[in-house]
Amino acid sequence: MNGKSIGGLVAVVIAVFVGLSSVFIVTEREQALVVQFGKVVKPIQTPGLKFKMPFLQQVIFLDKRVLSLDIRPQEVLASDQRRIVVDSFARYKIIDPLKRFQAAANDTIANDLLEKIMDTTIRNVLAKQPMVNIVSGERAGLMAEISRITNERAASIGLEVIDVRLKRVDLPSQNSDAIFQRMRTEREQEAAEKRAEGRRDAVKITADADRQVAILVAEAEKKSQIIRGEADGVATKVFAEAFGKDEDFFEFYRTMQAYRNSLGKDDTTLVLSPDSEFFKLFVNSGGTSK
Repeated sequence: MNGKSIGGLVAVVIAVFVGLSSVFIVTEREQALVVQFGKVVKPIQTPGLKFKMPFLQQVIFLDKRVLSLDIRPQEVLASDQRRIVVDSFARYKIIDPLKRFQAAANDTIANDLLEKIMDTTIRNVLAKQPMVNIVSGERAGLMAEISRITNERAASIGLEVIDVRLKRVDLPSQNSDAIFQRMRTEREQEAAEKRAEGRRDAVKITADADRQVAILVAEAEKKSQIIRGEADGVATKVFAEAFGKDEDFFEFYRTMQAYRNSLGKDDTTLVLSPDSEFFKLFVNSGGTSK
């Protein structure tokens, strides 16, 4: 092989190397920055085959997917002066690769910046709330507030915070026993007050019910006495009018009632003279017994 052939082969190799150095591919999961002498020439956020100047320009690839950042647990002072340990994490993505590169040259620095933003936001938001709100159903609203503020501040470094979660909210180990005992005492006092109020209300309701019952019974007895008296008066009137039409029959009827009441029982013993007025119906008109 002569020198001319060798030179041509070297030229082809150099051309291929230069051509490959000027081409790069951005996938669907990536976005890129073309950097020349430490300065960003152009950001690339669309996938496909891209070109750059060989040797002079470099390509920095950034992830386009949703990323996660686990925040180190931190101790926070609530508004009621109770200390709590908060463990949280965030989910975010890079929406402005240029701002992200200008604020942080790599992922480690970017994560440190975002963690500082979250630490400050969590402290500021939770410091305005009592501990009971932080550990109860109010937590969802607090997480939304933390996420909103963090997202506003993270926009300055080219990041969009999608979600912030408080994984764990605990008391410091040195304070947990004392706080738990105090909370237990407070709950027992509240329970005792509620029971006392319940007993007081029960006595009041029972007394009121008894009073109403007594009033209703008295009114019912009053009405019954009136109705019974009116009925007895009507019965007496009807009885008098009925028997006033035949006095002999009335006397006979009353005497038969006296016989039934006196002689209708097996253990009744009467000692009377046979000619007693009581036995007048047992004697015929001639004076002899029937």
